[in-house]
Parts: sequence; structure tokens; C-alpha cells
Amino acid sequence: MATAAGTDPRIERYLARVRVALRGLPEPEIDDILRELHSHTIELAAQEGGTVESALQSLGDPFYLAGTYRSENQMARAECSGSPLVILQGLRHASRSRLGRVTATALYAFAYINVLTLWAAAVDKLFAQSRVGLWYVPGKISSFALITSGSPPEGAHELLGWWLVPIAALLGWVVRYVTDRIAKWWIGRYRRSTASQGA
Repeated sequence: MATAAGTDPRIERYLARVRVALRGLPEPEIDDILRELHSHTIELAAQEGGTVESALQSLGDPFYLAGTYRSENQMARAECSGSPLVILQGLRHASRSRLGRVTATALYAFAYINVLTLWAAAVDKLFAQSRVGLWYVPGKISSFALITSGSPPEGAHELLGWWLVPIAALLGWVVRYVTDRIAKWWIGRYRRSTASQGA
């Protein structure tokens, strides 16, 4: 970032620490963040009775501040992405508590395990027709079982046959779509709530 003539070296040192902590973000975005912080610091210092030192203290630790910008960047990317990994990274930041972050991340991962299980069943059915399927065991309380490996239970009847392939594939896509939509909604809701509190 180009420095303006007469800029206080304390501001430049602070911004240099922020730049280091933001490493990995796109360079134009880092420059925008630093310009915004620079002008905000100058405004705070110019207020009646304000000093550069008090302005920098009000911004807080440069590494914590950079972490806030980095979290915001990851959540913004997650809201626009179709990649499960990007959405998962965004979810890691979309809660005020560690328990909320862990819960949201675990639920998202659990949903994707189900997606992969459904897709694996669809693919496996193509190669192991007699072993893979949705099976019904007459007379048992938990009488339905989706078997993707191993042998079906004794006395079981297959319900879907080859229909398992398109149904499991389609159901996997539906679960993925709904999971991604809910995760993006959760991230957007968190971003809006933090933005309204910051205003």
C-alpha cells in the first residue's frame, strides 16, 4: 500500500502487521482493507481529543482484527460457492461460540456422509447387483436396511431392484442441495447479525 506523505509511522507499523496476518487473501482485497483501516485510523485520530495511539488502541490487536477480516472473507466466499470445502470453511466461522461452530460443522459433515453413502449405493448396485440394495426383512421391527457392502440379511427381500440406482443418485443430489442451502442460509444469517451489531 502506498503511504501518504506525513503518515504517522505507528499507523504504518500497525498496518504492516495487519498485512502480514492477512497473507493468503487476494492482494487487491488486502490493499482495500488496509486503505479502509488507514482512513478509519486517521478519522479516529482527528476527532476532538483523539490521538493516533488511542485510534490504534480502539482498533485492537492487528492479528485479531485481521482474523475478523479473514473470517468475513471466508464466509462471503462460502455464500457464493458450490464447493463443499469452501462452505465447510465458512461454517467454521459462522457462530459466536465454539459449540455452535462445532455443531454446524459436524451436521454438515454428517449430511455429506449420507450423500456419499447414497451415491456409493447407486454406483455399487451397478457392479454388485445381488449384494447391494434396499432390503426388507419380514417380521423384524427394524425391517428395512440399505446394504452397500456384504451380504443381505437372511430371508430379506430386495425392494427397489435396479430402481435403487436413479433413486439413490437423485436422493443424494437432493440431500446435497438442501444441505448446501441450509449451510449458506446459516452463514448469511450470522453475517447479517454481526453486521447489524457492528452498525
